[in-house]
Amino acid sequence: MHAWLNSVSAHPYIVLAIVFGVACAESLAVVGTFIPAGIVMFAAGALIGAGVLNAWATLVIAALGAISGDGISFELGHRYHREVRTWWMEKGHEAVWERGERFVQRHGGKSIVLARFLGPVRAIVPLVVGAAHMPRRRFYPINVGSALAWSPAHIGPGIVFGASAQLAEAVSGRLAVMLLVLSALVWLVVWLTRVAVQRGVPLAGNAVGLALHRLRLRHPELAGRLMRVINPDKAEFQTLAMLTLLFIGSFWLFLGILQDVVAKDPLVRADTALYSFLQTLRTSLTDELMVGMVELSGYDAGLLVAAGILVALLVRRCWRTAAWWVITVGIAAALSPVIEPGGSYVRPLNWHMGVTHTPLPDGHATFNVLVYGFLCWLLIRRQAPLWRNAVIVIVALWVTMTGFARLYLGEDWLAGVLGGWSLGLAWFAVLAGTYAYKQVHDDLRPKVLAGLTGGVIAILGTWAIPAHLQTDLARYRPTTHETALTLNQWTDGGWHALPARRSEISGDEEEKFPLQWAASDVIITQQLESAGWQAAPAWSIRSALQWLFPKTSVNVLPVLPKLADGTSADLTFVKFDARRPMARWVVRLWRSRYRVRTGSDAGIPVWYGALYQEAFSQPWHLVTLGTATNWPDASGIPPLLPADLRTLSRSAIDAGSVRHALLVLPTVPTAPSH
Repeated sequence: MHAWLNSVSAHPYIVLAIVFGVACAESLAVVGTFIPAGIVMFAAGALIGAGVLNAWATLVIAALGAISGDGISFELGHRYHREVRTWWMEKGHEAVWERGERFVQRHGGKSIVLARFLGPVRAIVPLVVGAAHMPRRRFYPINVGSALAWSPAHIGPGIVFGASAQLAEAVSGRLAVMLLVLSALVWLVVWLTRVAVQRGVPLAGNAVGLALHRLRLRHPELAGRLMRVINPDKAEFQTLAMLTLLFIGSFWLFLGILQDVVAKDPLVRADTALYSFLQTLRTSLTDELMVGMVELSGYDAGLLVAAGILVALLVRRCWRTAAWWVITVGIAAALSPVIEPGGSYVRPLNWHMGVTHTPLPDGHATFNVLVYGFLCWLLIRRQAPLWRNAVIVIVALWVTMTGFARLYLGEDWLAGVLGGWSLGLAWFAVLAGTYAYKQVHDDLRPKVLAGLTGGVIAILGTWAIPAHLQTDLARYRPTTHETALTLNQWTDGGWHALPARRSEISGDEEEKFPLQWAASDVIITQQLESAGWQAAPAWSIRSALQWLFPKTSVNVLPVLPKLADGTSADLTFVKFDARRPMARWVVRLWRSRYRVRTGSDAGIPVWYGALYQEAFSQPWHLVTLGTATNWPDASGIPPLLPADLRTLSRSAIDAGSVRHALLVLPTVPTAPSH
């Protein structure tokens, strides 16, 4: 265990004090609204799962903090009830106070328990019940009980995550990173879905209503025609307004993606960067999971689900809905093959650096968004908010994760998936909007349809995945593409084919790559170590947390992350200067797809990269911060490398500017002839 882990384990009071303070402050009126208690409790749980903190001590401390915070607010309201209420009114928080009062009146003593888990009324309820003179003998038992439930509910997910990350890291570092990526993706989808449902729909109604009002003042005849379809006085107005804006936004996104692809904008470079990044995370376990998801989200599975839904609708005599369902599935099935690329299309799995690709909208993405999106629409119509929100989140996660699986396996480009989704959403908005406008009121039995869908997918999973798993794994196995050059070919112009700049995963180009090195990784390591360089500390959960502690030695810090086309450097070395204890040199090298032949052998790999200088600071002795500066001057690199290396300097015009590169030649007697 690293020194900082031992320190935290032996002196956990600092972290526990933070947990107590945050749990307490979250319950205080005014202040509690701005306290990120959920994030802090999750982080504390992750430390428990990693074995750093004691679980019971942390849970008890968090509960005590929550009890104290509610108790302080209650006593303030109990003693200064008139002054507190007047202060809230004078400060312009009358609506917040009245909302808290209504909440307490509706739920009584249960409001204290419910407020623990509801952000909008979290900090105001204890103050309100205190001002209402709730007896202490009633308040404090509820306060203690709710805090004991709140503590594990907020810390528990972090414990599971921390333990899972530790286990994944023990099995494979790639698996640990993939767990982080998937967790972040799931959280993002759930959060965006909740925001869209809770705030997006009302905002869409207000925006369209305001637009119609202004249009009626300037162009009354046109406004009258539009209001026959989207009438603010009708019950379906907000729904139709949301679908109208969804159609406009989706169609605009589709055109924007098309423009980026034609112009070869950063989105096209982001395609290759994301694909390269995901390839660095591949493991056999994740491969099997993603292959299974792709199998269950294919055309065959989707059509079987659609057939099952159609039969259920016909049995229920939902004739109009059945007709709409047939139209939806028919459009999805007809549209998908039209935009499906032909045999000459370069998929990510067959792509390698130097090959031009032109992404096309993904037919599978369009099919899944349209079919499962319209199914979701049928399941949530006129249903309770809890059911509606749950179904929307599940369908959004299904569509997103199946698209991610296709990106991971190299079946589609990012631009293709986004284009397919946007096209599918545009069609969904049209079909769902006409369904709502026609006011179809069939008795669908949504829970039966949902159970049928889940059953069909489960049956397909038990049959299709085992039957096709090995074939699909072989199909999606990555292949390597390497080009062999002679030494003269590389030094005379072949070096120009290697990347000139680092490309971020977003597709934006960053600092220059002035260094190229022809040698095996073993030779490079030996040569750099002879000049005082050493392998950089590896990234892990524990080493990453070193940045969060003061007085951490620069020698044990992992280097600041830099990705080139989505991949981290294959070789990373650091060199320290005793005169500058808070700085170090870093050399990063990525392996290219080129090899230099020096004889009859298979060739020596060519690496490309750059030198960086990292500087560190420890503000307020709380955390360690670092910055990395690129060393773009190729002529200044040789003094930092071993003195016995044979090097050549090369220059060429690249995109209107002069590109300089330092070539480190193989350690063989062969030299280029000129």
